Amino acid sequence: MLKISIIDGHHQALSRTTKTGVRYYQEAYAHLGGAFPQKIEVPLQAPADASPIGDYSLDISNFQAGKYKNLELNPFELKLIPFNAKGVSKAA
Repeated sequence: MLKISIIDGHHQALSRTTKTGVRYYQEAYAHLGGAFPQKIEVPLQAPADASPIGDYSLDISNFQAGKYKNLELNPFELKLIPFNAKGVSKAA
């Protein structure tokens, strides 16, 4: 199961101005099996949507079938669920 960590000091919502407006995101770290976690950005609809410090996994609703029937992640919305929630394995 993919583990995503939001750590102290990196848990605040951030913003970036784009051509179409302001984009909000939160920094997190994905544990992909290497020596160190990979820094990622989790898109947010609003700063209040930022997740608290903790470990998370991806909700099944983040996945979609692409144009050619391949499995994709929705790049505009990543719903995080607590890593120790029911149905989520504790083994990383």
